[in-house]
Amino acid sequence: MKPTKQIFALVLCMAVSFLIMCTASANSAQKQWSGLHSTGAVVTDADCPVIVESELLTFDIPDFPSSYGSNNDYSANVTARYSFYNPADYTVTATLAFPFGKSPDYSRGAGYADKYDITVNGSAIEKTVRHTIPTYGNSFSLENDLPRIVDGYKKDRFYYPELTVKKYTVEIIDYDKSYKNAGIGFDFSYSGNYKVIMSYNSDKPIPDGHRLGVHIGSKESITFYILGTQAVPKYRFYEDGGCETGKEISGEAKIISTEEMTFEDLVFEKYPEDSAVLKTDWYNAVVDKLNSNYSDTLSLSSFDVSYSLMMWYEYELTLAPGERIVNTVTAPMYPSIDEDYKPYVYGYTYLLSPAQSWAKFGTLDIVINTPFYLVDNKEFVKTDAGYTLSLDGLPDGELKFTLSSSEKPKRQLYFWDFVAAAIEFAPFLFFGFIIIAGIIISLNVAGQKKHK
Repeated sequence: MKPTKQIFALVLCMAVSFLIMCTASANSAQKQWSGLHSTGAVVTDADCPVIVESELLTFDIPDFPSSYGSNNDYSANVTARYSFYNPADYTVTATLAFPFGKSPDYSRGAGYADKYDITVNGSAIEKTVRHTIPTYGNSFSLENDLPRIVDGYKKDRFYYPELTVKKYTVEIIDYDKSYKNAGIGFDFSYSGNYKVIMSYNSDKPIPDGHRLGVHIGSKESITFYILGTQAVPKYRFYEDGGCETGKEISGEAKIISTEEMTFEDLVFEKYPEDSAVLKTDWYNAVVDKLNSNYSDTLSLSSFDVSYSLMMWYEYELTLAPGERIVNTVTAPMYPSIDEDYKPYVYGYTYLLSPAQSWAKFGTLDIVINTPFYLVDNKEFVKTDAGYTLSLDGLPDGELKFTLSSSEKPKRQLYFWDFVAAAIEFAPFLFFGFIIIAGIIISLNVAGQKKHK
């Protein structure tokens, strides 16, 4: 083999190896959108004897949502049709809660909570849309999330509506500007029963308390809130914004305003006037969000829960002894969107685990009405209208499926995929280069000996 051909073969082998490794394992530049998880109705009354004889889940997905812009015309939904039976010899009235997730990332504030009816034997019944803060981000836990639906203001060990809140505004008059990164530190003691709201750069422990350091920069004033019982903190100027070195510098500041309010007042400062969220739900969501922060230092952003709320339908069912009824609940279906595929793939999740809360659960039939393709379909049966699946009971885990406008969508590779793969596999490519080069040199030497 001539040297030019040898070099060409070497380069070709390296390129092929690189492409194979990129295709198999590069996973950077993910473009995914979180969607909305729907789930079945769960009973909120303990020891309810009512059983689910059968459930028909019908997904109507004629279109996909847009990852950008308006989704006002998007209409995909799921309808759960329950056949309930009361085997008891007494009348049962049960309160049901049907959680259907948060507004998806790509459709913030979507106004669909009142879009659909809940029916019993074909007639619409009264429902209330409730809101809670999810316990674990976007994941759902029946055990933890259901108790967060509370009528009225919830009881808490620290927060209550009349809790005193004082808002302080401190004006920075002057300081040694030769220190470009100067900061002001506020010393809070541990002696009071309080929490503080402040934008700060560092939280440093000091004897009997902690110091919140704030970088001054171009700030002319600093505002903070004290919730509960705590004296006005002492403040000093430091050479660094985090007040970490402890070296003080000259400076002057003064409190220019003090405003007193209640915790309830503070909670509703961010409450939208046209909000569809019950005020008690908003208050309770704020308390739950604040309690998820185990620090005594809070963020004012925690008081705005507009885009963090999980939505529920709440309604009542009454069944006489031996009565059977058909209850339908319809909710929107917003999928996750994975733009790393061409065409995009849309992932849908329907949580079946909450149905375990019923005394007994019978058959489950699933219908997906859609013009799109079910990707990686292993269990569903293809029909003219879409797909179907019949089960004798609840399966393990949740119901998840993926749709696309193509039967076999292809994952796209981007420039940074190749860069990431090159960095990850650089050692292997180097040794591969050495091995291939060694083989070529060996063959070349052997060929030269043969011709001597």
